[in-house]
Amino acid sequence: MRRFALPALPALLAVLLASTTAPAQTGELNLLTDLGTPFPPGCLSIDLPEQPSDPDSVLVDNDITVPTVVGSNQPTADINVKIWRVACADEGYSVVLVRLEQVSGSDLVVTPLVFAEAGDVFEPEHVANLLTIPTGGDQVGASGGIVANVGTTYMLTVEPINVFGDKTFLPQDYNEQFTVEFTWAAYSDLESVDFDVVLDRFEPSLDPPQFDEPVLNGRFTGQWVAEGRERQGLVLQVAETGDANFLFAIFFTYLDGAPLWVTGNTTAIQFQPGPISVDALRFDGGEFFADPNQPPASAIDATTIGEFTISVIDCNTIQLDYDFTDIGEGTGSLVLTRLVRVAGYDCNPWE
Repeated sequence: MRRFALPALPALLAVLLASTTAPAQTGELNLLTDLGTPFPPGCLSIDLPEQPSDPDSVLVDNDITVPTVVGSNQPTADINVKIWRVACADEGYSVVLVRLEQVSGSDLVVTPLVFAEAGDVFEPEHVANLLTIPTGGDQVGASGGIVANVGTTYMLTVEPINVFGDKTFLPQDYNEQFTVEFTWAAYSDLESVDFDVVLDRFEPSLDPPQFDEPVLNGRFTGQWVAEGRERQGLVLQVAETGDANFLFAIFFTYLDGAPLWVTGNTTAIQFQPGPISVDALRFDGGEFFADPNQPPASAIDATTIGEFTISVIDCNTIQLDYDFTDIGEGTGSLVLTRLVRVAGYDCNPWE
């Protein structure tokens, strides 16, 4: 059974109250650059959810009274703090989501400073950040911004080293019980408000992932091979253009004993959960790249000869379903594994 914590007495050290923060961040999650977070890339994609998908995922759902930033007499308003966990597609990982919403009062409320600590503690000493987009570093979150009347969902991240440099908060601590403190003390001269909660540990049966199927994201860029298919393979690129992404796939294979490369790409779209399909094209009429007498693009024929469908299995495994009946090669499915690590970009930086 989930535990719902009530507000605690003020418990923040004075040395921490002078912290300042950057403005709130905006924008959607980028499927390529979500590597600077304490949870695996692609764990959350597209948009942060506004509400938990399952009521049993809720860890905290409290209305609390906090000071506002308008008026010399420090008037107050109520905000709702809702916290829940979302499982990652990578087994054994989760993300803590925090949603803040002003529910009463006409004056503005500042987004609080946040601190965290592993276990059930009285004074958390690690600076935490509320993020709407993946990033890293101290003082990069929403603290110091304004709590929205419509509500905003944030990812909770915790600085690995505490403010005194003598304690660590490790990736595995996110899955265990830990204490989070929200404090408005630094924003009010007359009123100090701290809200402490102890979050229950991650339970896969209670904390479902954001989507039923993973979203193909940038970490699946790379070279992929299938067992028994010698000197053949798939080169996959998940690329970015503005706020959208597109998939570019090249399969190097053979047809009637001669080398053949088959390619396909999507238009710029926002990827959705589940498989991605692309038409497979064959190109004819070109010349070897070293030949200075290259034909114009209009002389190179692009013929659709089939279709690829790519599905995520895990970080190092994908499934390729194909239909090449048009050229007499039928339909089928292959499981492909990653051939090489892309330099500087682990599938999961915590493994």
